Amino acid sequence: MILGLAIFFTTLSIIVSYRVIVGPTITDRLIGADTIGIFMSLVMLMIALHFDLFLLVDIVLAYAILLFVDMLIYAKYFEHGELYR
Repeated sequence: MILGLAIFFTTLSIIVSYRVIVGPTITDRLIGADTIGIFMSLVMLMIALHFDLFLLVDIVLAYAILLFVDMLIYAKYFEHGELYR
């Protein structure tokens, strides 16, 4: 069951990669890249739970925090045109 969901999320990230490559605006590409990051963190979490690798759960949490901070930085940059204002 868990590995089936991991394969499902991997397939979804391949589908979303179309939006990252073809996206008409930079915002579409950034949202697609963030979605792929979320899906891959879910896949890593499911693999960690399936194989009882609890160290990987900590790595997934750190990765999710970095994804969140990354999106905040991009949002601030595209709102103001610069990061330090």
